[in-house]
Amino acid sequence: MTQGDDASERTLNNESRVSTDTVGLYTALGVDRDATPDELKRAYRRLALQYHPDRNLGRSHSSSDFVRIQLAYDVLSDARRRRIYNRYGEIGVQMAGRMGGDLLDPLVSSVLSTLALASACIAVLLIVFFALLARRVDGSVEWPFVVVFAPLWAADLVVGGVLVWARIKGTLFESSEPSDSDDEDEDDEAGVDGCATDATPLLSGQSAPRQRRASRRRRLRNARECAEAQVAKVATAAPAMYLLLVVAFQVALVLRLDNHVTWPALLVATPWLVLEAIHFVQLTLQLTAGALYIREQAAHGERTFKRILVLAGNTFWWLAIRVSLVFLVTAKFDERIVWSWPFVFAPTYLPCVWWAIALCLLPQQLRSMNGDSEMRQNAAMIVRTCIFAFSVVASIVYSFVALLAWRLSQPWAVRLALVFIPVFVVLVLACCCCSCFSLCMACGIDATVEIMAEREHQAAPSSTNVVPPARRIDRSYASLESTN
Repeated sequence: MTQGDDASERTLNNESRVSTDTVGLYTALGVDRDATPDELKRAYRRLALQYHPDRNLGRSHSSSDFVRIQLAYDVLSDARRRRIYNRYGEIGVQMAGRMGGDLLDPLVSSVLSTLALASACIAVLLIVFFALLARRVDGSVEWPFVVVFAPLWAADLVVGGVLVWARIKGTLFESSEPSDSDDEDEDDEAGVDGCATDATPLLSGQSAPRQRRASRRRRLRNARECAEAQVAKVATAAPAMYLLLVVAFQVALVLRLDNHVTWPALLVATPWLVLEAIHFVQLTLQLTAGALYIREQAAHGERTFKRILVLAGNTFWWLAIRVSLVFLVTAKFDERIVWSWPFVFAPTYLPCVWWAIALCLLPQQLRSMNGDSEMRQNAAMIVRTCIFAFSVVASIVYSFVALLAWRLSQPWAVRLALVFIPVFVVLVLACCCCSCFSLCMACGIDATVEIMAEREHQAAPSSTNVVPPARRIDRSYASLESTN
């Protein structure tokens, strides 16, 4: 929060009554609700000169008017706080300065509500898909797989619609934010494609080794900024490419299951491997940017190989597990290996081992931290929470892996509907949580603001003029005067 935000929040807190009126600040500046930032600036400058206390000596109301004008401009000149004021009034601006205040932004709340609703719809479609797939594989129905996969393709359409909506929403959000000419000048000087150029001159007073170290650090910083710009470009186009490749994989799988083609399993999984290749490029760019940052921040003569190696392991380990699992599963279906299915799913056991080791080391790391008893209690609570969450997630995931390996090893031993029970449990919980969250974002924030406004109204001192006790007229004296 900036200094201007703190000042305007104190002004709102000092008001005797914080209202939900959404036009008062515009009226204070004498502009319309759809006024542009330039119009707000011109109105503020004009009124600030008119009501400045130095120009209105002896007028008691000029100071309060000037504070009100300054508050109005501080709120309305900020795009985020203006959106909150347009929706909830001054009470919303006051609440926005507290924890979770970002949820009061109509843009943020609408994005989160839409994403939660879309996630609930996707969860419902996946429940239907897995139910149809279980009935088809168990022999309860004889539908072609193109019909069974219809809910999954509907979920793909929902995801595509969300991506298009997010792109449009992001464009509108960028256009609503005020641009800064200084930032544009810096972007022009940064070079082509976001990569900065080494145009900073060296200081003549520096020694030669110091100049070389400064020049090396500038080159590393420019290279890191260039890598981060490339990562941003890939991240912008990656979701659409991922969705197209997932749909291509689903189409190839349906064609193979319905016996329209006789492709091997590895060829069917080719779109998925291309997806992982694109993700590998993205992770490589991220690793490059991270390694350059480590070298940039390293002291002179410090060896950074071990830190970069650890960063590479943390970056690629999950990708390596997914790719190895794809190759093992396709090799098993193509009968190129004779391993049992529990051994084929061996890569899925590595994350459990990884996180179990991390949880075992976590208490020791927290005990090594210096702090008081309250901090140690909070650390112990964090450890217990992590252990509980890990136990729940691991139980659900590996019960599904065990049932699936059992079903693939002995198809007659267990029905696929039983295998999908952990999946159904997770999807039902996700659907309920996303639906409740979307409903709370749509209706709960408005109700919360109304309750807070009512509490502020009740807590505000009454504006009724109360006669001091010394000047009150006694009832007996009033009756005596009436008789006389």
